[in-house]
Amino acid sequence: MTVPNGRVPYITAWSGEAASHCLTFRHHPEAGGIRLTYADPHPNDWMYGVLRARQGISRGGRPEWKLVNTLRQWRCMDHWLCQVCGEPATDPATGRVWWLLADDVISTAPEQGYTNAPPTCRTCIPDALIYCPRLRKAATVYTVADAEPYAVLAHIFRPTPGGGAVVVDRSVLVQLDEFERLTRALAHQLVVLLSGLQRTPIPTLA
Repeated sequence: MTVPNGRVPYITAWSGEAASHCLTFRHHPEAGGIRLTYADPHPNDWMYGVLRARQGISRGGRPEWKLVNTLRQWRCMDHWLCQVCGEPATDPATGRVWWLLADDVISTAPEQGYTNAPPTCRTCIPDALIYCPRLRKAATVYTVADAEPYAVLAHIFRPTPGGGAVVVDRSVLVQLDEFERLTRALAHQLVVLLSGLQRTPIPTLA
């Protein structure tokens, strides 16, 4: 998605942010066996019990329009930030969070569902609808009472005889309570469970 004045959405990945992934499996006591890790692991590589894909945050090079920066997407989900401008998406008057979705949430209960799309603040929603082809086809706006980590979109790996790791499945949903699968997953996007969903009319440009 592009927006006026050449602005690139906050969560868009840039070519200069790519990072190499040297993956392996090693024994870990908390996992009760082996788990996926980097050859040079750091404590902050794991979030919510799953290995997270490494990526830079320099925003250097050229925009990779179809790709999402893992760290910025994660930050938007954790702190309810707008995926377009990176600013808070919470409505100061109501305390509810604006959420713009091209695909409807996957419902888990009345007024509840999950998504990997971060929020979009009220100010950025009109521009997003104009400049994103996917949103122009279909879009729904909600306000949300709460959002909490629920799952990840991840590649699943298995160990190889030489001590390496080979991917066996790509971009699959792994819930955060699927502990065995999490030990073999490399997470690229955080999925959150939205509660108190209220569908709302699409805001218009001021």
